[in-house]
Amino acid sequence: MRWYRFFAISIIPQWLFLLWIRRSPDLIDQFYTQGIFAWLSQLSIRLTAWIPFSVGDVFYTIGLYFVLKHLFYFKRLCFRETLIKTLGWFGILFFVFHLQWGFNYHQTPISVQNNVPSSYMSEELETFTHHLIQQTNQLHEKLAQNDSVVVEINYTNKQIFDVATQAIQKQHRYPTPNIKKSYFGLLLSYMGYGGYLNPFTLEAQVNTRQPKLRVLTTAAHEIAHQLGYAAEEEANFIAIDAAIKSDNAYMQYAGYQLALGYALSECRKREDIDHQQLYQDIDKGVIKQYQQLSAFWQNYTNPFEPLFKKSYDTYLKANSQSAGINSYSLVVGLLLHHFQND
Repeated sequence: MRWYRFFAISIIPQWLFLLWIRRSPDLIDQFYTQGIFAWLSQLSIRLTAWIPFSVGDVFYTIGLYFVLKHLFYFKRLCFRETLIKTLGWFGILFFVFHLQWGFNYHQTPISVQNNVPSSYMSEELETFTHHLIQQTNQLHEKLAQNDSVVVEINYTNKQIFDVATQAIQKQHRYPTPNIKKSYFGLLLSYMGYGGYLNPFTLEAQVNTRQPKLRVLTTAAHEIAHQLGYAAEEEANFIAIDAAIKSDNAYMQYAGYQLALGYALSECRKREDIDHQQLYQDIDKGVIKQYQQLSAFWQNYTNPFEPLFKKSYDTYLKANSQSAGINSYSLVVGLLLHHFQND
């Protein structure tokens, strides 16, 4: 019981240290992101990269089994002893989570590093969206049989992961690929998630049930998390930027199509932008591609999805992402700034 007590008590100093260090992103940049994480992440990724299955998913399954087992026998357990053990395990996971990856949430944001404005004019957004429409249409016409059908991607999951890896490697140092199909694909679909990074094993987990066009960018997004970009808009930015600069036309199309989706969403929020006219400029096949993606997620709509989204929203806000689940859409500001200065 001593080690349980130690880690249970350690929660307090760990939490106080987190409250202090999150106010000093420069220290996190220098000593954690560019120091501890840069070394430790490569070790962690290598440890599981050679294993053909998802080690993290297996650990989660085992962990869930023990949780359910303890709940079943809860009445037969000493409450005080059970509470100490629970807090002890929480203290361990809290420590490993932040050591392995979690401190990246509190590093200096890309927007601050690159002096990205906090807002942008509607004219700028509309110009950028027209650019995305043009590029998306051109790639669609190149890859589809005609402008009225969707782009079909006949890649295996391994081929998709390889394409995403090569796209990232063209822009960033990523020596040991570690992307895996999640065993929880069905559950992730019902939760509305395309993938996730396991913060304990640093495996990039992808929901391969979703349409392959989105698997391409999801894989790149999760790799970006492996590289230390914790904020969702930053992982989106790294993934989209790598995708549109890829040597693979399907990856380029996936990147532009994703960026356009976010830009159109922002345009719909602006009363001084005629978003209906923007939609008329998009090829019918591209529109059908969006409808295909939407139909996939609608097939998994369930009463519990808002609860899952709310839980993740709370998690993000607790980790310095004030916009919560809406952080994903903040990628438009990063992409617009990059477009104007590239």
